[in-house]
Amino acid sequence: MSKEDTDELKEDGEKSVLKNPTTKKVAAAAIFSAVGLFLSFINPFAYFYIYGTKINPFAHFINAITGVLIGIIFSIITATTIAILRYSIGIGSIHAFWGGISGAIVVGLVAYILRKKQPKYVEFAALAEPIGTVFIGGTIGYLVQPIITDPLIIGLATYWWLFFIPSIIGSIMGFLILLLLKKARITWKDFF
Repeated sequence: MSKEDTDELKEDGEKSVLKNPTTKKVAAAAIFSAVGLFLSFINPFAYFYIYGTKINPFAHFINAITGVLIGIIFSIITATTIAILRYSIGIGSIHAFWGGISGAIVVGLVAYILRKKQPKYVEFAALAEPIGTVFIGGTIGYLVQPIITDPLIIGLATYWWLFFIPSIIGSIMGFLILLLLKKARITWKDFF
């Protein structure tokens, strides 16, 4: 083989790796994990415990974007990575796991359904993030670390409220970023 053939083969190999959807999703998940961790550091609420939770709208922001752009599996991986890193360095609580992962699951599922049924509205899946975070994550949070002094419904409502505030803020920010990306012609189709 000549040098030209080797160079041509090398270029084709590089192009095929860059066209591989899994490679794109892995790279995007790694980048979003790093961005999510960085945003957690600048989050002023991450350092206050409120009933054992640390409020972080940026985790929900990342969930909203990744669930739509890279799909359910890689969104869950990203949410889990961010939760592990936040918890291990002390800027997140144990609640980051079920709050983040449940939000990622719901956004990913809604995005999957919208991609099949109404692909032009897939960005709206980002707004479903609070459903998973609040009702699934908040309920798991209460079951794991109940507020002992309150009756069940008040304790559960307290957790739902604590998970609701940052998830609404984060999902709206994520939705707006997805709209900006769509205007820039960067959509979920680039990753699938």
